[in-house]
Amino acid sequence: MSTLLTAPFKRQLLAAALSTCIALPAVAATDETDAPTNAELQQRIAELEKALDLRFNALADSLEQKESSSAKQVHIGGYGEMHYANLNTDGVEERELDFHRMVLFFGYDFNDRIRFVTEFEVEHVLVSAGSQGAVEIEQAYIEMDLKDNLKFRSGVMLMPIGIVNETHEPPTFYGVERPIIETTIIPSTWYSAGISLTHSLDNGVSYDIMLSEGLKTEDPTFDSSAEPFNLKAGKQKGSFADAFDLAVTARIAYRGITGLELAAYAQYQPDLDQSAEISYADSATLVGGHVKYQVGNITTTALYSRWDLAGEQAKAAEQDVQDGGYVEMSWRADQAWGIFGRHSVWSQTTDQSATQSDVGINYYPHPDVVFKADYQIQNEDAGNSDGFHLGMGYQF
Repeated sequence: MSTLLTAPFKRQLLAAALSTCIALPAVAATDETDAPTNAELQQRIAELEKALDLRFNALADSLEQKESSSAKQVHIGGYGEMHYANLNTDGVEERELDFHRMVLFFGYDFNDRIRFVTEFEVEHVLVSAGSQGAVEIEQAYIEMDLKDNLKFRSGVMLMPIGIVNETHEPPTFYGVERPIIETTIIPSTWYSAGISLTHSLDNGVSYDIMLSEGLKTEDPTFDSSAEPFNLKAGKQKGSFADAFDLAVTARIAYRGITGLELAAYAQYQPDLDQSAEISYADSATLVGGHVKYQVGNITTTALYSRWDLAGEQAKAAEQDVQDGGYVEMSWRADQAWGIFGRHSVWSQTTDQSATQSDVGINYYPHPDVVFKADYQIQNEDAGNSDGFHLGMGYQF
């Protein structure tokens, strides 16, 4: 019952009501025979107390229902992670400590069918002139249930591509840093402004279709040091994004067998220069897929993704094909410990053959809190950076 309707409060109201009940008959009485007897007064008091109790209880139930409904409308969450790197790159040591990101999630249900979702992110702690920090709105969209298992979204959304692009809270993946294929070939975290449809079928199949802003890569006609085929640098992030040539993204996934996830995805970018007056790039097509399969405590993951860039400029720069993939195996010894090994291979230019191997361990003192340690080995094309990372992460 609401704290407003405490016993002292009820007694005060009852006393006031009784005073009124007794005073009115006394004023109205013309002689002693008209005054109520003690028995009649006691009966009136009992009836009044019973009526007040019923009204108090009804009011308390109403307030509790409103409080409960309001609490269900608002959703709060978040995640964050801190990284320590101890690496040796071509004989040069790097030792760095960075609170990489803190993210706050806020959601609001307008009703059972319409809701708002947003994520607010601060990277590298400090955001000021000369710092490497950044403030980003990673998600901000309205979601509507058109019918059972069919959702429409409009706003800033994560691309339905890869594994960690949509689910990248630290306790959900192995390694201090996210898999390198999903930060290079798939430029995670990758979000864009647009609209999308998501449909989940009863047989375990789901599909997504998204129409969004496209990439706009760096323009070499104004900057001789620009990299027109650096796809990650072309993310517009919904900020005054040029939208002459919209991108189309599609994904189909199957999760109908316990422990199994299969997914294939594709994206078509009509023009990487967004119809610039002086063309410096053409279309780009991304295709990829992944499989995750868990049997008991062992999970095997494999992912591959490839970009094909059209046009003579991309071919002349030897960046018309950019692809990569990785294979990972992990073993969850129990609820608190897990170990993994991952091997990644990728190429962003014709003559590149980069590789990186990672091994490490995750410790979960709580399902939503993780401490991590890993060791990486790179070949020369990958940067020749060897060493270890330590990390801490959480989600709520």
